[in-house]
Amino acid sequence: MRANIHWFPGHMAKTIRQLDEQNKLIDLVIEIVDSRIPNSSRNPLVDKIFANKPKLMILNKKDLADPKITAKWINYYQQHGQMAITLNSKDLQIKKEIIAKIYEVLAPKINKALTRGIKNPKLKVLIIGIPNVGKSTFINALIKRQSAKVGNKPGVTKGQQWLKLNEQIDLVDTPGILWPKFDDPQVALNLAFTRSIKEDILPKEEVAFGALKFFYQHYFAPLKEIYQLTYNPDVNLDDEVTVFNLMLEMQTNKFKVKSEDNIDRIVNDFLNHLWNNQLGLVSFESPLKENNE
Repeated sequence: MRANIHWFPGHMAKTIRQLDEQNKLIDLVIEIVDSRIPNSSRNPLVDKIFANKPKLMILNKKDLADPKITAKWINYYQQHGQMAITLNSKDLQIKKEIIAKIYEVLAPKINKALTRGIKNPKLKVLIIGIPNVGKSTFINALIKRQSAKVGNKPGVTKGQQWLKLNEQIDLVDTPGILWPKFDDPQVALNLAFTRSIKEDILPKEEVAFGALKFFYQHYFAPLKEIYQLTYNPDVNLDDEVTVFNLMLEMQTNKFKVKSEDNIDRIVNDFLNHLWNNQLGLVSFESPLKENNE
C-alpha cells in the first residue's frame, strides 16, 4: 500500500502526556487489543511508558476472530511470559473473571501489603487500548452501568475517567490512543481493516485492494459466495492491475455494471461487508509471522 495512513488528533497527544504523569499511581495496566490483530493493535507507547508495570492483555472481540488463530496467539503469549486472555466484552458476565485476574497479577503487591499490616490495599488499574477495540463496552460490562460512551467507530471516548470496580479496585479509563507514526504500512492496513482509524481519512480504494488481496489468499470463501469470484492459484496479487481487475469483476458480478472509470460502488460495498463483520470469522495476522516460524 502506497498511501500513508496517520491519525493522531490532539486529544491523543494530551492523553499520552497524562499517562506519563500518572505512571507512578498505576499498579496494573490492562491493555485491550483486537483478537483479529493482536500485534497491530498493541500500542508500542504502552510498553515504553509502563515498562516496569504488571500487565494483563485482553484479546477482545474474540467472537469476530478466527478461533484457531486466536488459540495460537494465546499460546504465543504464554510462551513469552505475557498473561493474556480472550474475551467478548459484550458478555456482561466478565466482571468476576477480570477481578480474579487482577488479584492474581497483583498478588505480590497484595502479599507485600499484608506483611506490613495492610489488609486491603487500594489497587489502581489503568484500562488502555487503541480506538474501537471495545474498551468502553468492556468497562461498562465491569461496572454494570453505562458510564462510558460506546460506538462502533473510533474516537468516542475523549477524556480520562476514574471509576470504582469494587471497594478495593479503582479503574482509570482512557481515550483510545494510537501512536504518531506507523512504521509498517501493513499495520496501518490492519487498523483500517478493523475500523480503528476514522473512516473519513482513509484512502478507501487502497484499503479495499489490500483487504481483497488478504481475503483472496487466506479466506477466499466469502469472495466466492458474495461476489462469485473463481479462485486462480496462479493469480499475481502483487500486480495492481490484476487486483483492480478482480475488483472490477466483483462489481460486474454483483451489480451487473462494468465501469473501469468508477469502482466506488464495489469498493464501498466490499468495505461495508468488511466493517460490518459480514465476511466470516477472520484474523488478519498470525503469531507465526511474529515468531518467524
